[in-house]
Amino acid sequence: MATIQNYVRPQRLYRYRSIKSYLDPEMEVKNNLDREIEAIEHACLYCARYTQLNDPMEGTFRSSSSLRQDDRYRNIKSEIIDEKSQTGICSFTEVQNHELMWAHYADQFAGICVAYNFSMLLRHLPEHVSFVRMYYSEKVPVVRHSHLQPDQPAKMILSYKNYRWLYEREWRMFGQIGSVSYRKIKCVTHVYLGSKIAPEQKVRITRAMLALRIKVSDMKVNKYALSFV
Repeated sequence: MATIQNYVRPQRLYRYRSIKSYLDPEMEVKNNLDREIEAIEHACLYCARYTQLNDPMEGTFRSSSSLRQDDRYRNIKSEIIDEKSQTGICSFTEVQNHELMWAHYADQFAGICVAYNFSMLLRHLPEHVSFVRMYYSEKVPVVRHSHLQPDQPAKMILSYKNYRWLYEREWRMFGQIGSVSYRKIKCVTHVYLGSKIAPEQKVRITRAMLALRIKVSDMKVNKYALSFV
């Protein structure tokens, strides 16, 4: 039987981040910049439930006709749904200079993009954490087998997105819901600042990263091109 081999993986993965303030459910003002600096200082990533992500189609799936005929189908489907809801997700991308990503996920160029050494992340994250490169399709994923453990079809489902999201070039980390430690601050290699970042936020994050010996670069916009200095 043939096998699947993965000979190439990116050297860096990136996370576009919002740093503007927001109101929490208890109507308290929270500062996203504080949150992002603290996450880097404490060497941790946050995994959210799939229902907290911005794609309303996230987690959609259908069952094959043979699976629907299985006597245990209701239980199987219920277990998969429960497993999906208990799986934490942290999203990364392969690119740090994508205009749409800066617009959609980093406050319309007023946020930041954090770069991670992928190999180092893999070495220092807990064993239960796994990564997948997202699969983009025009059709929803189909669960076909009844003999699999619920976490396998759940993660398969959460590895699919509609093909219109292809531009994101997403890598997805699966872990426990909440904070996941990668233990070494050096996993963060660079912080990129959007061209519209507020001056006081730029000063704060630059000082914080300087203390951690992490490189910081400013975005420069030249007509239709982006660069970092």
